[in-house]
Amino acid sequence: MKQIVRLCTAVIEAASSLILLVLTFMVFLNVVLRYLFNSGITVTEELGRYLFVWVVFAGAVLAAGANSHVRVDLFIRRLKPFPRALVDTLCDAIMLYCCYLIAVGGWAQTWLNMNNRLAVSNLPVGWLYLSGMLAGILIGLILIMRIIARFASLNAEAKG
Repeated sequence: MKQIVRLCTAVIEAASSLILLVLTFMVFLNVVLRYLFNSGITVTEELGRYLFVWVVFAGAVLAAGANSHVRVDLFIRRLKPFPRALVDTLCDAIMLYCCYLIAVGGWAQTWLNMNNRLAVSNLPVGWLYLSGMLAGILIGLILIMRIIARFASLNAEAKG
């Protein structure tokens, strides 16, 4: 299971790096074209927005996998292991519900906007919302695995 998680993390990191490279190249190229030739590539505006949304959601999945989302843990750090696990599980359950809402909303928006096209690139607008749906699903899976691992750890501590 850990090998699958590592593989998925490596794929998301590689895709994010590639997206950032493409974004950097597109912005640089557009700046050069505008200042030197008084023109630009219009499709880069739309592609830039799409790619930026995808890289943000990919980063959210990576942060969830590394358990490095921003949180205030001043109170939680002072708790003993069992109450802390309960509070962490409650927080993860609430986040899991939010992931459910994001995934369901992303699914609905994806299909509602699949026939809508962008003006310049003619890409379906639904692809933009697909990133949110996938992020909701992936973060939800990460949270489920974290909750299961937490209970397995508490079970092992109770027995040992």
